[in-house]
Amino acid sequence: MSENKSYRLYDSLEFFWRKKIWFIIIPVVAALIGYGASFLVPSDGKYVAKSTVFTGSVKLEALTNPDHIMTQYGKHFTGKTEVFVPTRSYIKTETYGDTEEQVKNELNQFNEQLLAGLMKQHDKVIGGTETYASIQAERIETLKTTIEDYKKLLIESDNVTVINNFTTLLSAAEMDLTNALATEQRVRNDVISYEKPSVAGETRVAQTKTYGTEGAIAGFILGILLAILSLSMWKYILDARKYRKA
Repeated sequence: MSENKSYRLYDSLEFFWRKKIWFIIIPVVAALIGYGASFLVPSDGKYVAKSTVFTGSVKLEALTNPDHIMTQYGKHFTGKTEVFVPTRSYIKTETYGDTEEQVKNELNQFNEQLLAGLMKQHDKVIGGTETYASIQAERIETLKTTIEDYKKLLIESDNVTVINNFTTLLSAAEMDLTNALATEQRVRNDVISYEKPSVAGETRVAQTKTYGTEGAIAGFILGILLAILSLSMWKYILDARKYRKA
């Protein structure tokens, strides 16, 4: 009984050991094929340029909406380009192309145009705010003059009715002056705290990711499986031939 016992696993392992060279050849060839095939996968471009624009205190929807931004300032892009607005104060852009110079120049042009649009809105708000502050300053000077005039009239007059009238007017003028001073100070503070848009750092250019390593690893693993399958089929065929000849 023991003489007829079959050791199929041992026979297979022994066969694999004699043909071990194929466990090197097949996986290596498969890894090379996987590496080469990874370059056939379509990519957006060889280079990608990225930048971030700080919008400052400008919150105008038209200047912080990705679709509007691309329509308004991104018509010159020749490769795939995406605009992101992760927060209300930052606009991130990345564009793809075949040369480093191309993506860098196109993104710099985009940033310049976008920044010009943001600065136009910034200057508009600052100009309007400063004009309002100037109007308040003029009103303050007028109220100060008026208050002094009321005080002189009160000193010079002995008429009770006149005194009462000008006392009321003086009280109202002083209240208006207090409000005007507070308003001017608040507006001046708004101008000081209103942040200017800017490009947050230089444009960064890098080569796009390739999947050569991943393709080679995947090919190598598949190659090992293919080697096991091929050698198993090879041994099966040899065993079948021996059986038929017996």
